[in-house]
Amino acid sequence: MSHVLAAVRPGVDGAAVEPVAGAMAALLAAEVRRIDLVGRPAADAAPILAALRAPDAVAAVVARDAVDDAGWEALLQGAAQPLVLVPEKGRAPERIDRILIPLDGSDAAAEAVAETVQMCAGAGLELVVLHVFDASTVPAYWDQAAHARQCWEQEFLARHCAVPGVRLHLRSGVAGEHVVDVAEAEQVDLIALAWSQRLTPGRAGTVRRTVAEAGVPIALIPVFTR
Repeated sequence: MSHVLAAVRPGVDGAAVEPVAGAMAALLAAEVRRIDLVGRPAADAAPILAALRAPDAVAAVVARDAVDDAGWEALLQGAAQPLVLVPEKGRAPERIDRILIPLDGSDAAAEAVAETVQMCAGAGLELVVLHVFDASTVPAYWDQAAHARQCWEQEFLARHCAVPGVRLHLRSGVAGEHVVDVAEAEQVDLIALAWSQRLTPGRAGTVRRTVAEAGVPIALIPVFTR
């Protein structure tokens, strides 16, 4: 049987982590396995990473403030399966009905979340996709005929999220700002972000901002798992 790991600091964050772990387990047809985190916060990354390497582990759920910066760097770069971060203050849904999936238009990001998309669509969940243009990627014809935008949207979804019923939001500017805003406006239960696990300067800006500011759990899906 597959397991979703609930990494809990006893008496601290179980009330937030365990409902989300249960919701993820229901979505993934898995059971919840609890891991009690003890000792210094920075040391908590090691047991989570070790547990995620087990062949039956499919995800780990952990409070966003459960480890310090060094521990998070180890987790975010070393997790072998999706890592679900639960905000310290925000919603901890007991079930997942609506998911926001930011896509940057790359094949790697689409492939990383493809299994999640298919699984959620098959379970009848509502999928909201967000794509954010920057100055170099916005189509030249964007302010012209409405049918041009419609054609672009259809092609984008066909290439990157080809399941029925998906709603697409298009924005321009800084992706991290829009992820948090759209998640709040849409009242989603989960944000699913594909990412490369690279934390070097100039990279992972969307992940950093979303993790810092989102009021709902964030599932970080390593690109290499697909």
